[in-house]
Amino acid sequence: MNDETTADCPRIEDISALMDGQLQGRAAQALRAHAARCPLCGAALNDFTAMSAQLQVLREDRLDLDLAAIVGPRLPPRAAPRGKRPRRVWGELWQFAPGGLAGAAALAAGAYLGLMLVAGSGAALRPAAMTVFDAAPPGAVCAGLPMCSPRGR
Repeated sequence: MNDETTADCPRIEDISALMDGQLQGRAAQALRAHAARCPLCGAALNDFTAMSAQLQVLREDRLDLDLAAIVGPRLPPRAAPRGKRPRRVWGELWQFAPGGLAGAAALAAGAYLGLMLVAGSGAALRPAAMTVFDAAPPGAVCAGLPMCSPRGR
């Protein structure tokens, strides 16, 4: 084969369009003339022609009976559709209980550890006793917890 015949070859889609009757007129005549002198396109056109003839035989076959009437009785009966269950308001919420309990435990542990860090000894903080001549009234901003408690002074 030489490169002169394959360089100008049409696409395979054009040959298929010729076989389907989509390509007509001058374009169809030019393609047939090219296929007569090109060995690749001529072989493709011959293959498509043979395939089209084989497929025409399949198109002519008809089935004279209804398969649905034969297969239908052999199939098991369809199950009746299940009715919807009544929706309970609190019925699905129990699924959140493990996560809620874990969250509550994490918050409690965090509060306990935070209190231990701030209080130092872990003892509960007692409110400061109000004195008449105190420089900072109760509730004032303190530099640290020992400064605000009566024991820390």
